[in-house]
Amino acid sequence: MFIDNIVRLMLRRFRGKQIDISPELSSTAVLAHLLQKGGGPFLRGMIVKLFLGHSRGSFFLGRGCKILSIRRLSVGKNVYIGAYGYLDCMSVGGVMLGDNVTIREGCWLQLTSRYDNPGTSVTIGDGVYIGPRAVIGAAAPITIGDRCQIGANVSLVAENHCFGGEVDIFEQGVIRKGIEIGRDVWMGNNVTVLDGVSIGDGAVIGAGTVVTKSVPARAVVVGVPGRVIKTR
Repeated sequence: MFIDNIVRLMLRRFRGKQIDISPELSSTAVLAHLLQKGGGPFLRGMIVKLFLGHSRGSFFLGRGCKILSIRRLSVGKNVYIGAYGYLDCMSVGGVMLGDNVTIREGCWLQLTSRYDNPGTSVTIGDGVYIGPRAVIGAAAPITIGDRCQIGANVSLVAENHCFGGEVDIFEQGVIRKGIEIGRDVWMGNNVTVLDGVSIGDGAVIGAGTVVTKSVPARAVVVGVPGRVIKTR
């Protein structure tokens, strides 16, 4: 009973809600898993959060995760960033993560590649889950609404190269519009979202879809390029 209470307290404290343990799992096994999964990241986060632009609660940081321009990263409560991520937060507006955000292992996030044309900002709402190996290129603003679930290997690319005429593409510069993802959006694995796209609340984006144009609220989109097949 004592271990049961400890586990429930930890889950409520660090997940932001009451979570019941399946009768198929022992409290001892769950406690060992929690310590194995979160103990090191919690200790690293306690140190690193001293250097963040802003932090409102517990911060978990995985092994080998590199954060550049750390003062431009602000986090809410119970934020988890997995191992071996790379977050370059150099930008005009910085990176803002809400409460209970999880960014899994191997994330690559970059806002600025040229100092003469800095990136803008990334804003991620409360309760967002981003799966392993996400690629977030945020030269233009990227906004992700509350309670979105984003699968593994998803790419958000808020920039597009110009390629008209006979001049080398390298010399033609880029166009930046931004990406806006509403609340409660679900994206499957290996989705790519291109610059200028807005995805409405409650939309579902099927695995492997390439989203080239804006998506209405509650639409279900699949394919390359993505097309609406129904509305939820």
